[in-house]
Amino acid sequence: MSNSKCVRIPTKGDIPGLEPTDYIPPEGLLSGTPDERGKSLYADQTEQLDAGVWECEPNKHHIEDAPYDEFVYLIEGHIDVIDADGGIETYKAGDSFVMPRGCKCTWDVKEPVRKLYVVLTHEAYQG
Repeated sequence: MSNSKCVRIPTKGDIPGLEPTDYIPPEGLLSGTPDERGKSLYADQTEQLDAGVWECEPNKHHIEDAPYDEFVYLIEGHIDVIDADGGIETYKAGDSFVMPRGCKCTWDVKEPVRKLYVVLTHEAYQG
């Protein structure tokens, strides 16, 4: 999927080609039905950097050990991210944040969410 041209990542309207995903492990789901969909729109030649769009319905899920560093730009929706100490950060459309590799947190997805993501995979740390 690598490309020598700039790659547009859509942030408005329908995004064709979104497919079901399963990033939320069943054992981490605390409530709701996420109905996840997403699409990778760019991966570098090493497949260690990935960027795309992901969306889901309201749910609450726990992330025990984030497998990669992730930059998130929230296109639509509302998420409360609860850290391991119980602190809550609220993110709404237009907000962005970084979830570091190894992060332990709970995502309380209050409204349907669409996010732009950029992740640096675990393999990047091996090289």
